[in-house]
Amino acid sequence: MSTEGLLGLFLLAFTDSFISPILPEVVLLPLSLATPSLALYYAAVAWIASILGSFIGYFIGYKLGPICITRFVPEKHWLRIKDLVDKYGAWAIFWGAIAPLPYKVISISAGVLNINIRIFTLVTIIGRGKRFMIEGILIYYLGERAVELGQSILTYKPLLLLTTLIIIFGAYHLTKRFCGKSKENLNL
Repeated sequence: MSTEGLLGLFLLAFTDSFISPILPEVVLLPLSLATPSLALYYAAVAWIASILGSFIGYFIGYKLGPICITRFVPEKHWLRIKDLVDKYGAWAIFWGAIAPLPYKVISISAGVLNINIRIFTLVTIIGRGKRFMIEGILIYYLGERAVELGQSILTYKPLLLLTTLIIIFGAYHLTKRFCGKSKENLNL
Protein backbone atom coordinates (compact mmCIF):
# COMPACT_ATOMS: atom_id res chain seq x y z
CA MET A 1 0.00 0.00 0.00
CA SER A 2 1.36 3.41 -1.01
CA THR A 3 1.33 5.82 1.94
CA GLU A 4 1.78 8.79 -0.41
CA GLY A 5 -1.05 7.59 -2.62
CA LEU A 6 -3.33 7.10 0.38
CA LEU A 7 -2.50 10.55 1.75
CA GLY A 8 -3.05 12.07 -1.69
CA LEU A 9 -6.42 10.32 -1.96
CA PHE A 10 -7.48 11.55 1.48
CA LEU A 11 -6.40 15.14 0.78
CA LEU A 12 -8.02 15.21 -2.65
CA ALA A 13 -11.34 13.77 -1.42
CA PHE A 14 -11.23 16.11 1.60
CA THR A 15 -10.54 19.28 -0.40
CA ASP A 16 -12.96 18.28 -3.20
CA SER A 17 -15.73 19.04 -0.73
CA PHE A 18 -14.82 22.70 -0.24
CA ILE A 19 -12.10 24.01 -2.56
CA SER A 20 -10.55 21.58 -5.09
CA PRO A 21 -11.90 21.30 -8.63
CA ILE A 22 -10.20 17.90 -9.08
CA LEU A 23 -12.36 14.81 -8.55
CA PRO A 24 -11.06 12.18 -6.09
CA GLU A 25 -11.38 9.46 -8.75
CA VAL A 26 -8.19 10.84 -10.30
CA VAL A 27 -6.35 9.07 -7.46
CA LEU A 28 -8.97 6.57 -6.24
CA LEU A 29 -9.29 4.64 -9.48
CA PRO A 30 -5.56 4.16 -10.24
CA LEU A 31 -4.87 3.14 -6.63
CA SER A 32 -7.76 0.69 -6.65
CA LEU A 33 -6.92 -0.75 -10.05
CA ALA A 34 -3.27 -1.20 -9.03
CA THR A 35 -4.33 -3.21 -5.96
CA PRO A 36 -7.92 -4.45 -6.35
CA SER A 37 -7.80 -6.23 -2.97
CA LEU A 38 -7.57 -2.77 -1.33
CA ALA A 39 -10.24 -1.09 -3.49
CA LEU A 40 -12.86 -1.11 -0.69
CA TYR A 41 -10.33 0.37 1.74
CA TYR A 42 -9.44 3.15 -0.70
CA ALA A 43 -13.12 3.85 -1.38
CA ALA A 44 -13.79 4.08 2.37
CA VAL A 45 -10.90 6.54 2.80
CA ALA A 46 -12.31 8.73 0.01
CA TRP A 47 -15.79 8.47 1.53
CA ILE A 48 -14.72 9.51 5.03
CA ALA A 49 -12.46 12.30 3.77
CA SER A 50 -15.23 13.66 1.57
CA ILE A 51 -17.70 13.68 4.48
CA LEU A 52 -15.22 15.51 6.72
CA GLY A 53 -14.43 18.07 4.03
CA SER A 54 -18.12 18.64 3.32
CA PHE A 55 -18.58 20.17 6.77
CA ILE A 56 -15.94 22.77 5.96
CA GLY A 57 -17.75 23.54 2.69
CA TYR A 58 -21.08 23.77 4.50
CA PHE A 59 -19.71 26.16 7.13
CA ILE A 60 -17.95 28.29 4.52
CA GLY A 61 -21.30 28.74 2.81
CA TYR A 62 -23.14 29.24 6.08
CA LYS A 63 -20.74 31.90 7.40
CA LEU A 64 -19.83 33.73 4.22
CA GLY A 65 -23.12 33.31 2.35
CA PRO A 66 -23.44 35.03 -1.02
CA ILE A 67 -19.83 36.25 -0.94
CA CYS A 68 -18.49 32.72 -1.34
CA ILE A 69 -21.12 31.79 -3.92
CA THR A 70 -19.84 34.49 -6.27
CA ARG A 71 -16.27 33.34 -5.56
CA PHE A 72 -16.63 29.54 -5.82
CA VAL A 73 -19.80 28.79 -7.80
CA PRO A 74 -20.57 30.17 -11.28
CA GLU A 75 -23.84 32.14 -11.27
CA LYS A 76 -25.63 29.85 -13.74
CA HIS A 77 -24.83 26.82 -11.52
CA TRP A 78 -25.85 28.68 -8.36
CA LEU A 79 -29.24 29.65 -9.78
CA ARG A 80 -29.83 26.06 -10.94
CA ILE A 81 -28.82 24.62 -7.55
CA LYS A 82 -31.03 27.09 -5.70
CA ASP A 83 -33.96 26.24 -7.95
CA LEU A 84 -33.42 22.49 -7.47
CA VAL A 85 -33.13 22.82 -3.68
CA ASP A 86 -36.27 24.97 -3.59
CA LYS A 87 -38.16 22.30 -5.55
CA TYR A 88 -36.67 19.07 -4.19
CA GLY A 89 -34.95 19.92 -0.91
CA ALA A 90 -32.58 17.24 0.37
CA TRP A 91 -33.03 15.16 -2.78
CA ALA A 92 -31.19 17.85 -4.75
CA ILE A 93 -28.28 17.60 -2.30
CA PHE A 94 -28.34 13.78 -2.58
CA TRP A 95 -28.13 13.86 -6.38
CA GLY A 96 -25.30 16.37 -6.12
CA ALA A 97 -23.50 14.03 -3.70
CA ILE A 98 -23.45 11.19 -6.22
CA ALA A 99 -22.87 13.33 -9.32
CA PRO A 100 -19.41 13.42 -10.89
CA LEU A 101 -18.80 17.08 -10.11
CA PRO A 102 -16.75 18.82 -7.42
CA TYR A 103 -18.73 18.46 -4.20
CA LYS A 104 -17.65 21.94 -3.10
CA VAL A 105 -20.46 23.37 -5.24
CA ILE A 106 -23.03 21.31 -3.32
CA SER A 107 -21.61 21.65 0.20
CA ILE A 108 -21.08 25.42 -0.04
CA SER A 109 -24.53 25.90 -1.59
CA ALA A 110 -26.12 23.82 1.19
CA GLY A 111 -24.53 26.14 3.75
CA VAL A 112 -25.65 29.29 1.96
CA LEU A 113 -29.19 27.91 1.68
CA ASN A 114 -29.06 26.94 5.37
CA ILE A 115 -30.05 23.31 4.73
CA ASN A 116 -30.67 21.54 8.03
CA ILE A 117 -27.23 20.26 9.13
CA ARG A 118 -28.58 16.86 10.20
CA ILE A 119 -30.25 16.34 6.83
CA PHE A 120 -27.13 17.56 5.05
CA THR A 121 -25.00 15.13 7.05
CA LEU A 122 -27.28 12.16 6.38
CA VAL A 123 -27.56 12.93 2.67
CA THR A 124 -23.80 13.45 2.39
CA ILE A 125 -23.02 10.16 4.15
CA ILE A 126 -25.42 8.19 1.95
CA GLY A 127 -24.67 9.99 -1.32
CA ARG A 128 -20.90 10.07 -1.05
CA GLY A 129 -20.86 6.49 0.23
CA LYS A 130 -22.88 5.36 -2.74
CA ARG A 131 -20.58 7.15 -5.13
CA PHE A 132 -17.24 5.91 -3.82
CA MET A 133 -18.23 2.48 -2.53
CA ILE A 134 -19.81 1.40 -5.81
CA GLU A 135 -16.50 2.12 -7.53
CA GLY A 136 -14.61 0.25 -4.82
CA ILE A 137 -16.97 -2.75 -4.88
CA LEU A 138 -16.79 -3.06 -8.66
CA ILE A 139 -13.00 -2.98 -8.69
CA TYR A 140 -12.69 -5.26 -5.65
CA TYR A 141 -14.90 -7.95 -7.16
CA LEU A 142 -13.97 -7.53 -10.81
CA GLY A 143 -10.23 -7.01 -10.32
CA GLU A 144 -8.43 -7.37 -13.64
CA ARG A 145 -11.77 -7.61 -15.43
CA ALA A 146 -12.46 -4.03 -14.27
CA VAL A 147 -9.35 -2.89 -16.15
CA GLU A 148 -10.44 -4.80 -19.25
CA LEU A 149 -13.98 -3.38 -18.92
CA GLY A 150 -12.56 0.14 -18.64
CA GLN A 151 -10.47 -0.36 -21.74
CA SER A 152 -13.40 -1.76 -23.71
CA ILE A 153 -15.54 1.20 -22.64
CA LEU A 154 -12.88 3.57 -23.94
CA THR A 155 -12.90 1.69 -27.24
CA TYR A 156 -16.64 2.29 -27.58
CA LYS A 157 -16.55 5.79 -26.07
CA PRO A 158 -18.51 7.59 -28.84
CA LEU A 159 -21.27 4.97 -28.77
CA LEU A 160 -21.36 5.05 -24.97
CA LEU A 161 -21.54 8.84 -24.95
CA LEU A 162 -24.39 8.86 -27.47
CA THR A 163 -26.32 6.23 -25.51
CA THR A 164 -25.81 8.11 -22.26
CA LEU A 165 -27.00 11.37 -23.80
CA ILE A 166 -30.10 9.68 -25.21
CA ILE A 167 -30.91 8.17 -21.80
CA ILE A 168 -30.39 11.51 -20.01
CA PHE A 169 -32.45 13.38 -22.60
CA GLY A 170 -35.26 10.81 -22.40
CA ALA A 171 -35.24 10.74 -18.58
CA TYR A 172 -35.32 14.54 -18.45
CA HIS A 173 -38.34 14.78 -20.74
CA LEU A 174 -40.19 11.96 -18.99
CA THR A 175 -39.54 13.54 -15.59
CA LYS A 176 -40.60 16.95 -16.85
CA ARG A 177 -43.73 15.48 -18.39
CA PHE A 178 -44.81 13.45 -15.35
CA CYS A 179 -43.76 15.98 -12.72
CA GLY A 180 -45.56 18.71 -14.62
CA LYS A 181 -48.77 16.67 -14.68
CA SER A 182 -48.53 15.80 -11.00
CA LYS A 183 -48.11 19.50 -10.16
CA GLU A 184 -51.20 20.35 -12.15
CA ASN A 185 -53.15 17.61 -10.34
CA LEU A 186 -52.02 18.92 -6.95
CA ASN A 187 -53.22 22.44 -7.76
CA LEU A 188 -56.79 21.30 -8.52
